[in-house]
Amino acid sequence: MNRISFYLTRTSAIVVIAIAVLVLLGWQQDIVFLKRILPEMPAMNPMTAIAFIFCGSSLLLSQQKGYKLLIAKILALLVILIAVLRILAVSGLYDAGIDRLLFTEQVQTTLYNGTANAMVPHAAAGFLLAGISLLLLLSGHIVASQWFALPVNGLGVLSVIGYTYHLSSNYLITSFTPMAFHGGICFMLFSMALLLAKSRRGFVAEITNMHAGGKAARLLLPALVIIPTILGYYVLTGVLRERFSVVVWVALFVCAVIFMFGVLVWVTAYIINRSETKRLDEKRIAEEQRRQLVEYKFKQSQERYYTLMNSVDGIVWEADAQTLVFTFVSEQAERMLGYPVERWIKEPGFWAEHIFEEDRTWAVNYCAQSTAEGKSHQFEYRMIAADGRILWLRDIVAVIMEDGKAARLSGIMVDITEQKQMEKELMEKELSQQKLITEITILAQEKERNELGLELHDNINQLLSVVKLYLGVAKTEKTFNEEIIERSYLHLEEAMQDIRKLSHTLVAPSLGHDGLKEALEDLVESVQEPNKLMVQLFVDQDYNALQVDKNKELMLYRIVQEQLNNILKYAKATEVTIRLQQQDDNLILFIRDNGVGFDIQQQGNGIGLKNINSRVNFYSGKMQLASAPGKGCTLEVSIPN
Repeated sequence: MNRISFYLTRTSAIVVIAIAVLVLLGWQQDIVFLKRILPEMPAMNPMTAIAFIFCGSSLLLSQQKGYKLLIAKILALLVILIAVLRILAVSGLYDAGIDRLLFTEQVQTTLYNGTANAMVPHAAAGFLLAGISLLLLLSGHIVASQWFALPVNGLGVLSVIGYTYHLSSNYLITSFTPMAFHGGICFMLFSMALLLAKSRRGFVAEITNMHAGGKAARLLLPALVIIPTILGYYVLTGVLRERFSVVVWVALFVCAVIFMFGVLVWVTAYIINRSETKRLDEKRIAEEQRRQLVEYKFKQSQERYYTLMNSVDGIVWEADAQTLVFTFVSEQAERMLGYPVERWIKEPGFWAEHIFEEDRTWAVNYCAQSTAEGKSHQFEYRMIAADGRILWLRDIVAVIMEDGKAARLSGIMVDITEQKQMEKELMEKELSQQKLITEITILAQEKERNELGLELHDNINQLLSVVKLYLGVAKTEKTFNEEIIERSYLHLEEAMQDIRKLSHTLVAPSLGHDGLKEALEDLVESVQEPNKLMVQLFVDQDYNALQVDKNKELMLYRIVQEQLNNILKYAKATEVTIRLQQQDDNLILFIRDNGVGFDIQQQGNGIGLKNINSRVNFYSGKMQLASAPGKGCTLEVSIPN
């Protein structure tokens, strides 16, 4: 309805402007039809046409903003000014000749009942009211604007009806100069445009709304105008032709009005009742459809809920918080434990009775205590399945409170048997791994002790025995024997070097000051000179910037030391390549020799290799060994940095 009102407003304003422009064209070209419609009718004054153009233009600009809205207000003020000047002239106070500014000679020579053409007083009053209504509309005073537009509409209706009766009776009122016929039309259209410009507000909103009252008003308004006009026309015709007396015609008019309005009321009531019945039927159908839709969605929701509950990999359940009796259990319970769902619900003590005996007391007490405290909780316990299996369950419980008390429990039981088995296997594997590491450590220690004992017995002990023998000889001799003392000194110095070498092998190097690179260089130098072994060491140039943990560096040093010891003892190699580098997030140690090699399947489980492997596993690293008889050996170690 608001869109219709908007289009009616714009259309009426445009029609008013078009009529006024045609009137000015009629004065310019002296076209009688455009000026007065019929020769017997008065012509519209040119200034009246200008005022209508101002009115229509101002109304068209009323929806704009900025300078266009300012122009609309100026046009409304010009309309008021024209009206005031003409009213002053009619009252004899001041005649500015406002209605003679345009086409002056033609206006003075155009007569009606012997009087020159002029803007009639009621037209001036209509423009004054229309201008004020426009200003109020542009200022946002909608209700006041509509009240000022009403009398404008009355002037237009009075003029058009007067012309209808005047022409039909050929009756001339010589003492009264009527408004131009198209002027009355323009006032009717413009006043209607003013009333509909803001139809959502003011008393016009009661007519334009979509409620039953608005519909009734829109049905009655045309009849209120048309029926009395037609009846008045026939009554006036009868009076003028003197068929009956005036009293009879008035009585007939009143009866006709009563009858026609009675019919109109009945028709309106019938239409409204039909409309209301249709609306109620549509409302009832809509409510029924809505109810069916809600029921359908509820049913779908329930089906989805139960489908979801039964598809979850766990037992979804609900229980009374006070008695711990189940009120709902998903079908997964039967698939998981083998008991029918009905037993869970009908047997009050079913849950507690089927908990594993060692877990029963504490599990039931823990659940009851947490529920009494209103705390959601979860706990793990064992249940006995129908086939005798013992399953581990994790029960996740939500406590639903009502009025500050625990009312219901809602939860899910998840089968964690496989997880528990994996944890047990992992623990056993860790114990086995720890046992292996301990055994390897003990074996490594025994190996080191044996090597130390052999070194002390074979080398140092023999040297010291020789020194002891020499010193015994020197002690028995009465003279000083310089040769024996010299030999004893050399054997002691050799023994000290062997002890220093042995301690250097056993004691970990200090990596805090020199770093791993320098320690490896010292190790290589100490190995290759006395053993005639060519050792090439390659370390990344940026290794010192990697900030490797000192314990990891010590582990890498021990691996290099262990592998070089194996090469010296068993490989009979002449060349060894050692490479240490960073690759992605791992440290890579690569050791390769050109020795005799060995069969990994038969000799790959020595104490030395086990020791290296245990060190690598301790830091979650990987060890790869490649060797074959006559093809040397390659050891690659990777640990995360």
